[in-house]
Amino acid sequence: MDLAGFPATEQKALLASGRASCRELLAACRTRAGLTEPVVNAIPTVDWEAAEALAGRLDDDTMLMEGAPLRGLVTAHKDLFDTAGMRTTYGSPVFADHVPAADAPLVAHLRRCGLVSVGKTNTPEFGKGSHTFNPVHGLTRNPWNPHLSAGGSSGGAAVALACGSVSVACGSDLGGSLRNPGSFNGVVGFRPTSGSISHDVVQDPRIRMPMSGPMGRTVADMAVLLGAMTDVEVSATPVAGKPRVAFSPDLGDLPLDPEVRSATQRAADVLADAGWDIVEAYPDLSGADLCFEDLRGLSMALTSADLADDERVKATARYEIGLGLALGADRLSEAAAAEDRLRDNWDRFFAVGRFDMFLSATSQVPPFPVGLEWISEIDGVRLDHYTHWMRSCSRITVPGGPSMSLPAGFTANGLPIGIQLSGPKGHDHSLIALAAAAEEVFGPCPPPDVGALAVLDLSSLPPGPLG
Repeated sequence: MDLAGFPATEQKALLASGRASCRELLAACRTRAGLTEPVVNAIPTVDWEAAEALAGRLDDDTMLMEGAPLRGLVTAHKDLFDTAGMRTTYGSPVFADHVPAADAPLVAHLRRCGLVSVGKTNTPEFGKGSHTFNPVHGLTRNPWNPHLSAGGSSGGAAVALACGSVSVACGSDLGGSLRNPGSFNGVVGFRPTSGSISHDVVQDPRIRMPMSGPMGRTVADMAVLLGAMTDVEVSATPVAGKPRVAFSPDLGDLPLDPEVRSATQRAADVLADAGWDIVEAYPDLSGADLCFEDLRGLSMALTSADLADDERVKATARYEIGLGLALGADRLSEAAAAEDRLRDNWDRFFAVGRFDMFLSATSQVPPFPVGLEWISEIDGVRLDHYTHWMRSCSRITVPGGPSMSLPAGFTANGLPIGIQLSGPKGHDHSLIALAAAAEEVFGPCPPPDVGALAVLDLSSLPPGPLG
């Protein structure tokens, strides 16, 4: 019985029935990590012994954490989340030796939910850029093709999930950091409605876009973790009937890689063939790009102003801090007003069109070579900033509604491509029911070839942006 290969919902059922033990599940995940981590580097910081001790206590004392919703499932925490007594670097040499004294509120809550944590998943420096590499822990590679990017910033979490090294994983998302790696690695990444995760730390009332969220190999797995994060049970029962879906692969004007465009169109066609009402339409997101960039800069300035001139920090992160510090009161007022307008436009779009969901491309490109720091051209269109290739996600961030990446196809070379499903604010559970129905239409996404990773010649792999 390959426990690590089962969906988390099945692992949970096996543990609850006594047909598998917490020790056995952890051992299976450790075996997967042993096969894949030398190549993918998804979980660079580990403490398997502490995890084994907790799994043993759970097996030996059935009353310990009895009823906890995630009891015995295996995870690792993104290296942006503080973990008590375990090194938390944020991917930056500035914090290379940082060991927090206390858990982040979400980490503490998930421990109480019964998760067995094995360590920390890799992330770009301060989570900036959807390509997971940093000077502390190095590069995380895509398990479908280790020559390519795993996406980010929850890249380590997505890769660990795809490889079966963890049962579920939480991450964070500002401009697509749950959705982009979900698409690149063939897993589900869900960004909840802004402000709906009570365990998130609010930096400033003006900053509403950063969110924590769950990842899973299936919609049901993701829903189990979201239920634990919110203390509200989330059903992944597919919606009945034939949904009415607004569809625009490119949000009206974004450049898309031809394979992404084709895969997104195929997904819409498959749903239409299944009886879904697919209508070409998209919400008014004018001004979202500038709004996102300004409020993202403000967020960086609020948390990292002292690092603006620290050359240990990568240039793109320092640029974000500098942008935020340079914003005047009028510019910030305009950004806040734009965010409010876009949030209103978003919900009005669904109400007026009577749409259940909006379907678009998750990422504008498929996984790209690891040696690139960021994508500078898409389908002949030049991009002049490291975040501009992520606008298919970042534009959807601003209105504040729930959105997710759902595996829906592959490129000609066998790389996974996700579609982005989005809904009105507060309709997270409805969106999940729609995603579960779409997942039934598409069929399950197969895992990457773990056996091929285990025998790969590491010397054949190209270096990442840092060499």
